[in-house]
Amino acid sequence: MLDIDGLSVHMGGQAVLDGVSTRVENGQLVYLLGRNGTGKTTLLKTICGIMPATSGRILIDGRRFPELPAPPQVIGMHLGTDAAHPGHTARRHLSWLARAGGIPVSRVDEVLELVDLTDVARRRVVDFSLGMRQRLGIAAALLGDARTLVLDEPVNGLDIDGIRWLRTLLRSLADEGRSLLIASHHLDEVARTADRVVVLDSGRVAADARVDEFVGAHADLEEAYLSAVSRPRSAGVPR
Repeated sequence: MLDIDGLSVHMGGQAVLDGVSTRVENGQLVYLLGRNGTGKTTLLKTICGIMPATSGRILIDGRRFPELPAPPQVIGMHLGTDAAHPGHTARRHLSWLARAGGIPVSRVDEVLELVDLTDVARRRVVDFSLGMRQRLGIAAALLGDARTLVLDEPVNGLDIDGIRWLRTLLRSLADEGRSLLIASHHLDEVARTADRVVVLDSGRVAADARVDEFVGAHADLEEAYLSAVSRPRSAGVPR
């Protein structure tokens, strides 16, 4: 479970996140929505211990990130497609992560098969397409078999088959009882699979509701989203 309470992050004297509170329960697939520059990536990085919070609290399975005995086995993260060294093979990258995280190296073959990269596991990352790098990042997030997963725009670069594969994977992971927080601009995918949506606007939570409640009387999810972020954009807010 992921519990965020009153989280604020300041950069250069400016509030990037301002009093963000939300919770992702076990078994929930929650999508994080918002325009570019509204703090989505900052929120995910802060959850994953990459950026410091100015104030507030983040608990992962009841513990703060520094208190986790083995973080990769508690929270799986995929925050971009440039995490792997371009000269490494997919297998070498995942093997290095496994050893660093105290995860059995035998798990590498399992996640390679899960993301359909077994046949290219010995190819260098520099030769991978964007969609293949997305799959590698998802494999890394799944490596520790964590109960909480945080993914930033995992659909980008996937072809139609890949999008359908990811849709099924995310839903199945949530149905297993995992907590998933996914940042995305792909509202079609959100409408298909999400349990809840959290909308950020200018670093604050503009909406946090089940999808049906969020859409409400609006024509569809897109109209509901545009209504939630209709306020003027604040200039200069990092993402």
